[in-house]
Order: sequence, then C-alpha cells, then structure tokens
Amino acid sequence: MNQIAPPPLQTIVDSTSRARLSYQSVQAITAAIDGFAFILAGALGFLSYQYYLSGEFMNGDDGLDVGFAAGVFFVTLARARGLYQIQVVFSPQGYFKKLYVILSLTFFTLISLMFLLKVGAQYSRGSVLAFGLFAVAFLTAGRLGWARFCAMGVRKGTIAGRRVVVVGEASELERLAPPDLLELGLAEVARIGVIQSDSGKGLSQKGRGQIAGAVALARELRASEFVLMLPWGHERLLAEVGALLRPSALSVKLLPDFAIRSVVSYSGRGGFDPALAIEIQRQPLSRWDRLSKRAIDLSLSLGAVALLSPFLLATALAIRLDSRGPAMFRQRRVGFDNREFVIFKFRTMTALEDGAEVSQARRNDARVTRLGRLLRRSSIDELPQLFNVIRGDMSLVGPRPHAVAHHDQFGGAIASYALRHHVKPGLTGMAQVRGFRGETSQLAQMERRVELDIWYINNWSLALDLAIMARTCLVLLRQDVY
Repeated sequence: MNQIAPPPLQTIVDSTSRARLSYQSVQAITAAIDGFAFILAGALGFLSYQYYLSGEFMNGDDGLDVGFAAGVFFVTLARARGLYQIQVVFSPQGYFKKLYVILSLTFFTLISLMFLLKVGAQYSRGSVLAFGLFAVAFLTAGRLGWARFCAMGVRKGTIAGRRVVVVGEASELERLAPPDLLELGLAEVARIGVIQSDSGKGLSQKGRGQIAGAVALARELRASEFVLMLPWGHERLLAEVGALLRPSALSVKLLPDFAIRSVVSYSGRGGFDPALAIEIQRQPLSRWDRLSKRAIDLSLSLGAVALLSPFLLATALAIRLDSRGPAMFRQRRVGFDNREFVIFKFRTMTALEDGAEVSQARRNDARVTRLGRLLRRSSIDELPQLFNVIRGDMSLVGPRPHAVAHHDQFGGAIASYALRHHVKPGLTGMAQVRGFRGETSQLAQMERRVELDIWYINNWSLALDLAIMARTCLVLLRQDVY
C-alpha cells in the first residue's frame, strides 16, 4: 500500500492483485443466487409433493413458474430494503430475521395473487407448503455458502472493492482498520494523514500540499473514490479538504468519526453503517450513465470508422502529397480527471507543436497548409479522434480537450476550469455548438466556454448528447472555421 503520512497502517487488500470480481458483481451474483434458490425450491417442492402422492415424478413446470415469480418479487423487495449491501452479503447471520420477513411477505403476496386470479385450484396446498420449506432451506444455505466463498475471495484477492484513497486526521486514522472499510465495499490503496495548522482549525501549508498529492496519487493508482476520516466537529478543516478535492473527478465520502461511531455502536448498530456515510462530492455521471454513454460512443464511432475508412485513407494520402510531414498530428491533451492522453488529428499545419508553448491557429495563419484549410473548414481534420473515442480517451460529446500548455495557462486563471475534467472530453460539445469554437484569444471567451462545459456536465443526459451531435452537423455547414 502506498503511504504518505503516519501513522503507518497496512491494508489487508493487495492493490497490485488482479481482482476477478468487483463488489458490484458480488451484489449482483447474490441476487442471482437468491432468485435461483426460489426457482429450484419451486421445482423440487412441486415434484417432491407429486412423488409423495403418486410415487412418481410428474410435470414440474408449474413449480418453475411459481418459483420464478416468487424469486423476482423477493429480490425486488430485498434490494429495496438494502439486503444486497456488502455488509449483508459478507455477514448474513445478523440479517436472516429481515430476510425471513421478506420471504414471508413474498409467500403471502403469492398466495393472495393466486386467490385473486382464481388460479389457486391448480396449485395444491401441499406443493406450495413444500415450496416454502425448500425456499427457506435454499435461501439460508445459499447466503451462508456465498458469504464463506466471498470471505475466501477477499483473503486471496480475487474479490476487491472500489479502490479508495483514505484522507484523514492522525488520531482518526489510528482507529481505522482496513477491514472496517471492507464492510462498505471499499479497498484501501493509499492512506494520507493531513497536517493541520497551528491553531488546529484548518490545514497547514504542508497539509494543503498533502491534499494535492492525494489527488495525484489517486489518479496514478486509478482509485475510484476518496474517503475522509476527519473529526466532524472541525468545520473549517472539512471545508478546506472538500474544496481542495473538488477539482478531482472522483466522488468524496465522509465516514463517521470515532465519536459518532462510538455512540452508534453503543446503540447496537454497526459503527460503519453505510447510512451514516455522507457523500460530499459525487461523480456527475452514475455507473449506469457511464455505461450507456460508453455504449453509444463505441457503437457510433466503430460504425463511423468502418464506413469512412476508405475516405480516411484517401485523406491521409492527400496530406502526404500536399506537403512534407506526417499525415497524422499527435499532441498531448488533458482529459478525464486531469489525465494526459495523445490526441489524433489529420495534420493541417507545417508546425507540430507539443511543448510548453502552443500557439492556437489564427485567421490567415501562415502555418496552415493549402489542403489543411479545407480540412479545418470542414472539420475533417478531427475525424481521427474517433480512434480516441474507441480507445476510451474521449467521448463523442463532452468538453473539448486542451493542449497541456493551454491547460496549465487557463487552469490558474479560471477558478472552475478543473471541473470540466469531471467527464471525458469530446469530439464536440455544448460550447462548440453555441459558437465558442476555435481560437480563444481573450480570457472572457475561455470563461464562457468553461461555463457551457460545466452546464453540460451538470445537465447531462443521452438525449442532450444526441441533440448536440445533431446540432454539430448544422453548425459545420454554416460556421466559419480557420
């Protein structure tokens, strides 16, 4: 585990191991096991009762149907009651009472529906009773067996939670053991103790540097979340740490401090009850939002590359014939969570700048080649960025990525500039379709572009992405680009 500040504690999760299952997958598998337990109980319950009456096994389809319906209803209710949270999956013994209550409600609802739909006559009471007994047995055995398997998986490193960087005050960190975080589905990959000011009410200068180091370390370790372990009574310290973490694209959660955990544990509840965690910063897009956006990006970009590949090859050949130099232009840009990547474009200039200073293209720029003017005017030079989308560096829609030199320049001048990196950069974006495209010679122009980028992030939807794509086509037909 990476360590920046004392106290030195060792995590039980090896951050270098390759986890085959995430905690989200464990939760989904638990629901599937519960559902299968009901289906199996339905089939065996009906078949065993038929065998008890007639001495032979007959049709078990009715049992499968009833088991499936009961399983769907049970899983839905159990999920609503939080019975698929990680601490329930790992330690089901303390939650069987709640599981059996949901099970009883499921059977009560099932029997009521049979009565209302007047189909109870085709299902014997003995079959339903046998189904219920098998369901209790299979649900109990399934939960216990799966919990044991998960515990073994955690020890071997084949199951790991969300990778988190823990930031905290020394006295709080001393009382935090990595297994405490496992109850919340979190795998600690780094721990950073912050140094407060002499007054003890805020961060010292060194403490602010430690928070900056935490952001960089989280990016390097591919963490997905920050966890704060700070005294809840230190309002200034909480405010300063939260503000310094705001440029990061990761979610930030504040866990209960030792005083709060002591009171909660004394009341008979777990000190690390997930309900007590406060999310003071969340990622703009949920996991499902990111998956759906990525699915759109991949399907459209792969289709576009397949359709345009002859045209792309012809354009590359034309560039080589028109002027000396490579057909492709590569430049370091800053993307999601301030991570650098190499962007691909068709070369339109004689210059290939990618250093501490990068000059933006201007009207009648002498560096632009003859063919380059046509490519820039039609935005054909941007098409190779489809490969950046396929690689996952970019999205089809999002804030436009800036060169590293421009990122450093504007990042220090515009307070909210870093927030535009909370999502992946895009081929096009809200700022581009609203007319803020091309050179930004004045700071006010970049400020307006940043405002539109942040509005897009805060109001994202798939419908908005599709609308921006459609509007981009119209803008390209009438906008003067140089």
